[in-house]
Amino acid sequence: MIRDNIIKTLSDKNHIRRNAAIQICIVTIAFIMMMRVYPMQMYEKHICSGQKAFKASTRTDLNGERFTSSDKKLQTVYFSHSHLYSIVLYLDCTLSEGTSEDENILFRLYDEGFGCVYETEYNCADIHRDGQLRAVPDIDVATDKAYYYEIVVPENVTAEVMLPIAFKSALSQPENSSLYIDGIVNDESCLIADFNYCVPLTAVGIAGYYLLIIIIAAVSYILIMCVLGIYDSRYLKYNDMIIRYVRIASSVVLAAAAVFSFVFSVVLNKFGTPIPDRIFFAVGIIMAVLWAEAAIWIPCFYPMKKKQTKISAGKQIFRIWRNYIQTVSFGLLFYSLCQYVNAEREYHHYTNTRWALIFIALALLMVYNEKQLLNKISCIWVILSFVCSCFYCNGFKEDESELVLARLTCGVVVSWGLLVINILLHTRASLIKDKIKNLTRGQAVYGILWVVFAAFMLVYRYEKTWVFTAVFPFAVMFFMDFSPSSKSRFLKNLTDGILLSFWLVTLFCLMHRPHHYWRLYRYSGLFHTVACTGMYLAVVLGAAVGQLYGRLKSTDRMFIRCYNEYFTAAAVVAFIVLTMSRTAFMTSAVTIGTVTVLAAVTYRKTPKRILQETGMLLAASMLSFPMIYSAVRTVPALINDPVRYDIEFQDDSFMICEGDPIDSDKYMTVERFFSVLFGRLGNGETSVQSSLSIKGTELVAYSAGLPLGSYMPAYSDDDLSEDGMTDKKKDVSNGRFDIFREYFKALSFGGHPYMGINDENGVEKYSHAHNSYLQIAYNFGIIAGVVFLLICICAFWYSVRLMYTQGRKYPIYMVPFALIVVFGFVSLTEWAFHPCIPAGFCFLVLQIPLMCE
Repeated sequence: MIRDNIIKTLSDKNHIRRNAAIQICIVTIAFIMMMRVYPMQMYEKHICSGQKAFKASTRTDLNGERFTSSDKKLQTVYFSHSHLYSIVLYLDCTLSEGTSEDENILFRLYDEGFGCVYETEYNCADIHRDGQLRAVPDIDVATDKAYYYEIVVPENVTAEVMLPIAFKSALSQPENSSLYIDGIVNDESCLIADFNYCVPLTAVGIAGYYLLIIIIAAVSYILIMCVLGIYDSRYLKYNDMIIRYVRIASSVVLAAAAVFSFVFSVVLNKFGTPIPDRIFFAVGIIMAVLWAEAAIWIPCFYPMKKKQTKISAGKQIFRIWRNYIQTVSFGLLFYSLCQYVNAEREYHHYTNTRWALIFIALALLMVYNEKQLLNKISCIWVILSFVCSCFYCNGFKEDESELVLARLTCGVVVSWGLLVINILLHTRASLIKDKIKNLTRGQAVYGILWVVFAAFMLVYRYEKTWVFTAVFPFAVMFFMDFSPSSKSRFLKNLTDGILLSFWLVTLFCLMHRPHHYWRLYRYSGLFHTVACTGMYLAVVLGAAVGQLYGRLKSTDRMFIRCYNEYFTAAAVVAFIVLTMSRTAFMTSAVTIGTVTVLAAVTYRKTPKRILQETGMLLAASMLSFPMIYSAVRTVPALINDPVRYDIEFQDDSFMICEGDPIDSDKYMTVERFFSVLFGRLGNGETSVQSSLSIKGTELVAYSAGLPLGSYMPAYSDDDLSEDGMTDKKKDVSNGRFDIFREYFKALSFGGHPYMGINDENGVEKYSHAHNSYLQIAYNFGIIAGVVFLLICICAFWYSVRLMYTQGRKYPIYMVPFALIVVFGFVSLTEWAFHPCIPAGFCFLVLQIPLMCE
C-alpha cells in the first residue's frame, strides 16, 4: 500500500498541487513537532511525586478545619529534582450566598531566604469545582535547600476554605518536612500535595519521540491518500457540487461570525468606544466579510488556468518542494532580520545574525535541483559535521546562552559547507569566464565599483564584523548560474518570502502588540521604534506593489485575477498609515508612483488603464483601513497577552498590560488617531489641546493627580530622533538636518571606527546619521561613500533595464526595481545599509542578479 501511494503521488498528473500540498502540510507539522522535542526541548520527561494518603475521588479522606485570613500554615519542602513543574494542593472550598465570582486565594512559594519565587491567584469557584489548586511555577530549584509554600486567604474572601493535613508517614513523600502552624513547629503532619518535576529527555527519549512523530506522519499521509483515492474513484464526478456546498457552508459560518462580531462590538459596545470607533468597527466587519467572500467564490467562477508542461509529475512535485523551502527560508530570514533590529542586547544580535546566515544558505541551496543536492560528498559532509558539532557543543553545556550560540554557529558551518560543496560540484568551469566575457561595459563598471567598495569596507572596517557578512555571502551568488527563468523563480520566492514574513509578523502583532492611546500612539508593531517599523513595511510594500503591477501586465479582470496581491498591498498600506511615519509615507508614494510609470512604459498602458489600476489600489487601501484598524484595536484586547520589550516604557499608567479590560482608555480611538495624524502631516507636531481634548473628563481626572498627570507630552518619543533630541522647535526633519550637517563636517578619507558622533566631552551625541549615504562615507571614508552612491545609481538603472527588456516575459522583474527604489528613499532618512536590516538585505541580495543581467 505504501509503495502504491508513493507511485501514485509521483505519477498522478491530475492532482500534482493537491498531493504536494498534503505532503508539505504533513512534513511541516512533523518537522515543527520534532524541533519542539529537540533542540527547543518543549517536551520533557515528567516525574510525579504523589502522596499516598488522599485520592481525588475520595472526599472523605480530607482532614482539616476552616482556614481564614488570620491562619498561617507554612510547609517546608526539599525538592527531589532540579526543575519543579507544578504543585497540586488539595483543598475544599464551600461557597456561600454572598461569595463573589472574582474571589481568589493566593499560593506562594518561597526560597530558603523567604524570598517569594512564585505567586499565583486561584479562583474560589474553581477550587469548589475541582477540589484542588494547581500551581505551575515551572522553575529551576535547588535540591539541597529548603523551600516553603503557603496559602494566603485575603480578608475579602467569604468562601470557606479547608486546608487538609495528613501524617507525614501516610503521605510517604521525600519532599515533606516541618509544617509551621501559626508559628508552631509540627514535625508529624504535612499539607497534602503532589509534586510534578520535569527533566530533559535523554538521547533515547528524543529518538523515541522522533520515531513516533515520523510513524504518525507516515500513517497520516497514507490514510489521507487512501481516502482521497476512494474519493477520486467514487465521488470525483460530484466534485463541483461538493465544493459548492462547502463554499455555501463557509459563507454561512462567515455571516454568523460577522453578525456576532457586529453585535458584540457595535451594538453592545463591549469595547467601550465612542461612536466613530463603532462606525469603523462596522465598516471593518463589512470589509472583512467582503474580502473573505471574494476568497471563497472567486476561484469558483474564475478558476485558474492550468499551465501545460512536459515535466513529469515527480519532477513537478520536487520543484514545488524546492519553491516552498526557498520561500519559507526567505520568510524566516526576514523574521530573523526583524528580530535583529529589535534585539535588546548584543547576544541577540549574534544569534539572529547566525539564523540569517543559515536561512540565506538554505535559500541559495534550493537553486539546485534534487539530483544535484543528493550527492555523496554532501552526505559525507552532513554526517561528519554533525558528529563534530556534537563534540564542539559538548563544551558549552554549563552555559545555556553559549550553548545556543554554539549550536547556531555549527548550523552556519553545516549549511554554508553544503552550499560551497554544491557550488564547487555544479558550477561550470567556464561560468565565470563566460560571465565576464558577456559583461557589457556598463556592467563591468558596475562590478568594478562593487569590488572597490568591498575593498574599502574591509580595509576601514576597524572592529566591525558585519562587513564580512555584507560582502562574502552575497558574492557567493556570483558563482551560481542564473538563467532568466531561474532568476525569475528566485525573485518570486524572495518576494513570497517577504510577504510570508509580513503575515507572520502581523499574526504576532495581532496577538501581542496593542495600539496605545497615550504617548505611544504611533503604532510600532513588532518593533520598539516606529522608524524600524516604517523601514520594514516600506520593504514589504515594495515587494507587494512590484508583484501586483507585474501581474497586472495584461489581465482584463484586475481585481479578480490579482485578488491576493490587492489584499496584501491594502493591508500593508493600512499598517503604514497606523505608524504615522512620514519616511514610510514618502517612500511608499514614490515607490507606487515609479512602479506605475515603469509598468506603463514597459507594457504600453493607456492613461485610462493607469487610472483604473491606481484607483483600484487606492480604493482597496482606503476601504480596508477600518478593517485593519479594528483588528489592531480589538484582537489584542481580547487575547489580553501584551508583549512589552525591556527597552520600551514600563509605566503601567499609560502602557497596556495584562489584565487591563477591553474597554480600557489606554487603547487608541479613531478621533485621537486622526487628530494626531493630520497634525503630523500638517506641521509635524501635535498640540496639547488636540492630543488631550478628546478625553476631557479623563483630563480633569488626570489633572487631579491620577497617575498619568496633567502634562502628557504633546508628541511621543517616537517623533524624535533615536538620539533623544528634545528640540521643541520641531523642524520638519525631526532634527535630522542638524544630524546631517554634523556628519558631513566629520567626513574624512580614513573613515571612523564607530557609527556615532561624540561631543567635545567624548559622550555619544548621535547614534547614527539617519542617512545610509552619509553613514557609509563617515564609516568607510569619502571615497567609499562616493563609490556606494554610484553603485546605488547603477542598481537603479539596471533594475529599470531588467524590467524593460525582460519584464514582458518575466513580470516578477518589477520587484527588484521596487525594492531598489524603497532602499534608495528609506536611506535618505534612516540607516538602512546593513545585511541584517530588511532594506539592506534586499539591496545586497539583488546586486548579483542585476549585475549579471
